Amino acid sequence: MRFIITILTTAIERFDAMISTFAGFLLTMAIGVFNFFVGYKVALLVVFAAVFLDMVWGIAAARKQGRFTCSELARDTFSKIGAYGTALVMTILIENLIMGSHAMGSEEGTYVRWAVDIVASIIAAVEAWSICGNILVRPNLPFFKLIRNPLVGEIARKLHISEDEVKEVFESGKPTFKKWEDQDTTNV
Repeated sequence: MRFIITILTTAIERFDAMISTFAGFLLTMAIGVFNFFVGYKVALLVVFAAVFLDMVWGIAAARKQGRFTCSELARDTFSKIGAYGTALVMTILIENLIMGSHAMGSEEGTYVRWAVDIVASIIAAVEAWSICGNILVRPNLPFFKLIRNPLVGEIARKLHISEDEVKEVFESGKPTFKKWEDQDTTNV
């Protein structure tokens, strides 16, 4: 139970940092609008796909750093799936209790799962922000240059370096972070 609370608390803290930037706000709103139109079942799939993609890009970022962390990433990914799944299932159950038969799509009327859409959108946005941070471990990728400044804190957290070091690399146009300049990165 403790790991669920830890993961959800961390997700809330990251969401707070993300939503304070314009890019993070836009990302959250875009995912929220998408989830509203596709329905809650697809929204749930988006969450679990985002967790999986975060794992994939996390492995790529770890390789870039010269670290082997597959077991750590796998543990984190399964913990996230458990914590996020618990939060989503609890939201669905509470929503069903509150809305009664309307929540199950009865003939009396249609019902939009607002709470599930909101929770799924927040989780997917946090994971998408983390994916962008993992991608930007390679700082000179063309498209991601547009959003790299709001992600300075996320990148610094992933690389275990200061935000000033991240900003220095971005401003200098270096292809990699100083910590890994001497490493062969041709296969990453």
